[in-house]
Amino acid sequence: MTKKFNVGVVGATGMVGTELVEALAARRFPVESIKLFASLNTAGEKVPFQDDEVRVDPITADFGQGLEIVFFCAHPMISRDLAENAVKAGAVVIDSSRAFRDAPGVPMVAPELNPGDLAGVREGRRIVVNPSAAAVAAGLTVAPLHKRWSLKRVVAVTVYGSASSGRAGLAEHQNQTIGMFNQEELSCQLFGRQSAFNLFPRVGEFAGDETEAEADLEADLPRLLKAEIKVAATAAQAPYFCGIGSALNLEFEKEPSADEARELLRHAPGVAVLDDPANDEYPDTVESMSRPEALVGRIRQDPSHARGLQLWVSADNLRKGSAVNMVQIAEELIKDWK
Repeated sequence: MTKKFNVGVVGATGMVGTELVEALAARRFPVESIKLFASLNTAGEKVPFQDDEVRVDPITADFGQGLEIVFFCAHPMISRDLAENAVKAGAVVIDSSRAFRDAPGVPMVAPELNPGDLAGVREGRRIVVNPSAAAVAAGLTVAPLHKRWSLKRVVAVTVYGSASSGRAGLAEHQNQTIGMFNQEELSCQLFGRQSAFNLFPRVGEFAGDETEAEADLEADLPRLLKAEIKVAATAAQAPYFCGIGSALNLEFEKEPSADEARELLRHAPGVAVLDDPANDEYPDTVESMSRPEALVGRIRQDPSHARGLQLWVSADNLRKGSAVNMVQIAEELIKDWK
């Protein structure tokens, strides 16, 4: 008989949390019981799960009692304050925030790339970090190309929809769009400037010359590939709602072939190739919504470098970059759970 698990989701009413609950049901994760937690603002709401609705409870210090796997889909401060409580209660934590990304003994995992890093998690710190969404999409894309031609350098320009800042980011963008058409004064509290009909190079807080999104991609991609690859990232907030898109310029040790790259990617896990520009086929963020894979296209030689390729990747950062990847981590963890 297949073992079933007592599961908890922290931040269940947020955008990633809602997607995660849906992913658990869609992927038929073996759930014995599920408990959903959120702040006092949204506690009491009900979230659909399978054929039922689950009431969301306010999170407390002892919330982890009786749980075996807890997904954290909340602010890093919540993870820092409460993840260890869940671990002490006996659970394994899978965290989507930045809280533990630099913590010793805590692996960062995209299951198609480095599932072996989950070995010993239950005997160790019992915390797993979900990579940044841009790193998941880029990692799935470049991994087979790196194996073939030895990736040396990545230059990435990634655009993010307003949902990358959660429901608040989505709401501010939506309200600004309506306000502009009604010639109203715009509220610019979250992004610090107008996000509707605007494009600006900031996603997350600045740390020195770089933003959090840029620093995360530069650190996460080599870590996932277990390779000394140089990464230069620029992240921009774009005037649309959901999804991410990345223009990747890749430099290899050996001379690549765009045609061969296309074939390699067609057989790569977690990737779908849309690459027939003559027939108007290439990825976009709308196409990537609710898709469980990264969409790759515009694969071509770099005209400025014989050992270079250029391509475009689109992904649903709430699903493949976050919720689905977290459930996949859990699926790997339970394979030898007795």
